[in-house]
Amino acid sequence: MGNKLTDALIATGKGAVSLFPGGGFLAEYISLAQGYVADKRMNEWKQRVEEILEKIPRSIDELAQDEAFYSCVQVATMGAMRAYQKEKQELFANALYSSANNIDIPTDKKLFYLSLLGSYTLSHIMLLKYFAQDNYNEKVIKRSGTTIRTIGGTEHPIKGIVEKLPCFADDIMFVKHIAGQLCSDSLISIVDFDTPVSTELARAKRTTKYGDEFLKFIQDYQ
Repeated sequence: MGNKLTDALIATGKGAVSLFPGGGFLAEYISLAQGYVADKRMNEWKQRVEEILEKIPRSIDELAQDEAFYSCVQVATMGAMRAYQKEKQELFANALYSSANNIDIPTDKKLFYLSLLGSYTLSHIMLLKYFAQDNYNEKVIKRSGTTIRTIGGTEHPIKGIVEKLPCFADDIMFVKHIAGQLCSDSLISIVDFDTPVSTELARAKRTTKYGDEFLKFIQDYQ
């Protein structure tokens, strides 16, 4: 019963890798990619979905009749098939688990979060996780048994980001663009990269309620 259900659920993803009509090099490429890439991704995703179904505390029959969950499976499957990194597929698996278990989030919002995950890169997720923390560490100096706490002046927000995520050091514009998208999607508050502020403010937590909820939605279900 479980295998039949996963086969039925995952079948929706086949549309993402269907062959283009006609001949020529494009058709040949798509045909080869189907065998080399698409089938591999589909098999990996199907295995992940089967693992999720085993861990969800709901019966297979109940899930099979849940139209909202089926819609989430469709969106997650299409996104997972486009993900070239295994880490991205794992995030979709986590989100699918949350879709089945989190009754506090309306279905439309679940589908919205799945759609956001599909449009984001791992760089988006990495930066969002940075903004979800308070990255300020005040300096503590001890002199003659006395603890002195100092405030570290002013700085631009990008300084703390690059210190924590050095992979972004060579492409600051990319960071600004990603942050703009996260802000536009209401996951973080506005970040002014051009104006120096106090170190505490520059490195403060910036995620909104939706940003925190989104990260929880895609967090590891293991």
